[in-house]
Amino acid sequence: MIKTMYKNAILHKYSKRILLAFTISLLVTNSISICTECKRTDNSSILSTGILEILGNSVLPITAYAEEGWPQASFSLNSEGAILIDADSDAILYEKNATTAYYPASITKVLTAILVLENCQNLDDKVTFSYAAVNGNLEPNSTIIGAVPGDKLSVRDCLYGLLLHSANDCANALAEYIAGSNEKFADMMNTKAAEIGCVNSHFANPSGLNNPEHYTCAYDFAKIMQYAIKNDTFRAIDATQVYTHAPITKYPNDDDSENTVYAHHHMMRRSYKEYYPGVFAGKTGYTTLAGNTLVTACNKDGMTLICVILNGHNSQYTDTKNLFDFGYQNFKSLEASSYDENLKKLTSNLKVNDIQIVNTLGFEIPSSYHVTIPAGSDFSSVTGAISYDLSDAEKTDGSFARITYTYGDRSVGNAYVRLNDQVNYSPNEKDSISSSDVDSITETIPESISVNYSDPMRPTVSGQLSVDSSDNHAPIVLNQKEGRIEVQKPIIRLLLILGAIGLLSGTVFGIYYLLERREEFIRRRRRTRMLKHTNDLSRAQKARRDLLLNSRSKRSRKKNKN
Repeated sequence: MIKTMYKNAILHKYSKRILLAFTISLLVTNSISICTECKRTDNSSILSTGILEILGNSVLPITAYAEEGWPQASFSLNSEGAILIDADSDAILYEKNATTAYYPASITKVLTAILVLENCQNLDDKVTFSYAAVNGNLEPNSTIIGAVPGDKLSVRDCLYGLLLHSANDCANALAEYIAGSNEKFADMMNTKAAEIGCVNSHFANPSGLNNPEHYTCAYDFAKIMQYAIKNDTFRAIDATQVYTHAPITKYPNDDDSENTVYAHHHMMRRSYKEYYPGVFAGKTGYTTLAGNTLVTACNKDGMTLICVILNGHNSQYTDTKNLFDFGYQNFKSLEASSYDENLKKLTSNLKVNDIQIVNTLGFEIPSSYHVTIPAGSDFSSVTGAISYDLSDAEKTDGSFARITYTYGDRSVGNAYVRLNDQVNYSPNEKDSISSSDVDSITETIPESISVNYSDPMRPTVSGQLSVDSSDNHAPIVLNQKEGRIEVQKPIIRLLLILGAIGLLSGTVFGIYYLLERREEFIRRRRRTRMLKHTNDLSRAQKARRDLLLNSRSKRSRKKNKN
């Protein structure tokens, strides 16, 4: 019992000192771990081409669980072929015979227009209408503006006639202006379709008139429309409701109403009952063999949807409205960059020759990439697989990886990953980071750089630089002003850490000293005040005062011992 009481008294007396020692040891341990953080071993590096790649299975582990259920349409379509996609994510929300070939009719002119825009430097250039353009390559009762051989209109006027009025003579004249003939222009159309990613399409003319070798599928034309609406000029022309072109021989006066063309797409015009809020681009089509065809782009509730109808039976607008309602009511679009947390983990442990980089070179997903999922789901329902097998075209903006997002067994989005920390990058700038740019800034990079997840089971970004560095044991930072990576010594960081430890230790010792001497300070102050006010006492009174002070001092010391 006595030993226990003695032990408790010792612990009580030295508890503050024990706590102080523990605090100091904790601070020292943390500072040592910080200083030695850069000495951990890793075998990863950057490729000599400047492009990062993953070792092992290329799967980005996003938390996933079983598919909650993909929304199913409660209606049936009268059209033979149809598709609804999210233009920002490539997700297919609905499809019906989406890869079956049908005649496209005049929606072909969307591809014609985008080819003209990409191959004409000046829209004010003049286009001369040939005999073949206005007679030889037309069917009876074709839609035309009425040009005759020798008439001249600007490329701009022809494009408005093409997209708004669906003029076949404008389509032929533009094809001849760009390629020299319809046949050569058709070759350009097929080449562009392949570049866009079409899988079951072939084009034989710029207007869409019937031809056994002129066909497409709903999936392909959704991709074509998705590509076209990225062009600002195309969107501006296609969204126009009314346009008056320059006079032609048949209608030579400026005020001739025949020179004014109107948009044919009812969902874009408020005066029609089929008007649908948010529709900003589209094209109609009809031939006896193709039936009604319609391609429509709509932006609403933060989503851009594209609907394609092929071989419709006077129900193209009803089918399109039903599909848009289905899409906007049952799905939502999320920015991949705002929800994919795995990239932050990927950049949290960047190393240079086993030394942690001061300002980690991060990765980013541009905000233009989206994931489309059912409205009742969240991003945790999505699984992402990352691939480093990119084409040269995919690498032009500095991207080095592609993430494919899936919801169950459905593809719901794609995103490209690129290097980005303090490097200023704009998607519209040609000086964006590319593989050649990465090569050009490696002169001062140490021999190897690696990126690891904190979990050792996760994949490792690796590769090897072709340039050696004499400063292999120094961290690097990115110089934003000069746009290059520089080697820096860690001495400043070490001194700052030691200074912070010293300041914190001094503060703790000061507080501890004041707490330990608190009672002594109080006694001294009390004694001083009592002596000050009792200087005029008699000798007996002073003796009594001293006796009282000594008694208090003894009691205080006894209390401290206990």
